[in-house]
Parts: sequence; C-alpha cells; structure tokens
Amino acid sequence: MSLTGIANAQLFKVSDQGAILSNISTKQRCVLDDQSKLVWEIKLASKGLQNTQNTYTWFDGQSGVQNGDYSHNCHWADSCNTQEYIKAINTLKLCQQKKWRLPTQAELKTLLLYGDNDLLINQQFFPNTQLKSYWSSNELSRDIAIDVPFYYGGSQSADKSFDAYVRLVSDAH
Repeated sequence: MSLTGIANAQLFKVSDQGAILSNISTKQRCVLDDQSKLVWEIKLASKGLQNTQNTYTWFDGQSGVQNGDYSHNCHWADSCNTQEYIKAINTLKLCQQKKWRLPTQAELKTLLLYGDNDLLINQQFFPNTQLKSYWSSNELSRDIAIDVPFYYGGSQSADKSFDAYVRLVSDAH
C-alpha cells in the first residue's frame, strides 16, 4: 500500500504491514505524518529491538562511537550504536519501509507538542516515549551531535560517546 495517498488528516497509525489503522488502535508500529510525508517508528514496551528503554551511542560509520562505555544498553548489548540500529530496522522492513534513518533536528522537533504535560509528544500516537533526549542526524563536530529532549522541547548537544534514545524516520513511499 502506498502511504502517501491518504488525505484529510495529519497523523495516522500504521501497522507493521503498512496498513493504515484506526486512531483508537493500539497495534501501531509506526506513525504516518501526512503533512510532512514522514513515517515515524514507535517504541514498544516489550523486550527486543524496539524496546523503549534501549539507548545507543551516535555512530555513522565515520564519526562517533561504535563500541564505547555507554554502548551496551540495547537488547543485543554489543554495537549499541545508531548505525547498527538503523541496519537492524531496515532489515526488518518495519511498516514496509526500507530506508529508515536518524531524523534531522528539524524533523524531530515537528513531533514536539507543547502543553501541560511533562512529556511533549502526542502519546496516543507515540506511546512509550521517554522523558529524555533522542538523537538527531545533525552534528556540531566530529565528537558532538544534536539531540532533542521531549521534556522541555529545546535542542542540546551531547558527546557521541554518550547514549541516548533513538526514534527513526523514513520518507513515505
């Protein structure tokens, strides 16, 4: 199914098979933002690859940290870095998408929902989001990358050797 043919709304829940689900469904594996034409990964409470507690060091194959002091916080406990996570999700073809990547800082900020809650995201569509920072693809230097926290909505920078959460994105096709 082509995810870009949907109209008249902004967010849609998507099954692992790429089907659009009802807004009341709790079976979504991804979210389609029809306005930006981006598909977002959601996190799961169950153990495994997409567990909400998994964290990763920032690594793109050229800079960052592939295996460091903080790179043992994912379910396989080895090579817990963003590059390995992206490879694993692309191998799964989550929600029928094949080109998952780290979002840009600007893309991540489109998920921020300011209001009275401490967690600044639509929890109906993005359950299990952590009240911490998520890596973006943006770098300040060879050792520093931008992350976006979902507790105050700004951006900050962190050493790539530290671990943070990851929410991947794909262009809808």
